Amino acid sequence: MKIIVSIFFVFCFVTSQAQDSYFYLNWDVNAPLTNKDWIDNTSTRGAKLGFRKFIGSDRKFSVGLDVNWSYLQEYKPTETFQQASGAITTDYFNDIFYFGVAASGQYYFPVGYREHFFPYAGIGLGAGSNTYSVSYNIYQDEESSWGFLARPEIGILVRIGTRRKIGLMAGVHYDYVTTKSDTYNYSNFSTVGFQTGIMIMQF
Repeated sequence: MKIIVSIFFVFCFVTSQAQDSYFYLNWDVNAPLTNKDWIDNTSTRGAKLGFRKFIGSDRKFSVGLDVNWSYLQEYKPTETFQQASGAITTDYFNDIFYFGVAASGQYYFPVGYREHFFPYAGIGLGAGSNTYSVSYNIYQDEESSWGFLARPEIGILVRIGTRRKIGLMAGVHYDYVTTKSDTYNYSNFSTVGFQTGIMIMQF
């Protein structure tokens, strides 16, 4: 969490110095698509922030950096676990903490004469980390791994007035990460997500 907060303030500083750019902070809702027997619940506990710089005066292309996190959890009824010290019978929680960093590029389709609406399509490439854990009674088993992250997305920017620096953003994305866990039967990890939030503009 300290890393996320630090990146947030760095983005704020960079955005305040850069022209033809924007910084965003979004609430990110994710639904898992892999190994749904282990976790099938949609998670509302997630966020995504990023900085993007327009290339060219027509503002049809941008590059930037995105950082995201999401926490997925599912309750499981009572089972018996065999351990070296004996058997434990208890209910438990399956958890995944997902963190990603990606370099991204977007193509925009400005709508209207005054350019208040910017639909876009883009892709992000980077790295993702998953921490898989099982929490039962006073015990917790945990396994972490890193992998390659690919994230295609579509969305829209909405500029609130031509002189205001605050706008709105919404989008849909698909995350595919090559993180593996033999213990919890993950050969990869993927989610589909919806994000919405605010952006601070310098254009």
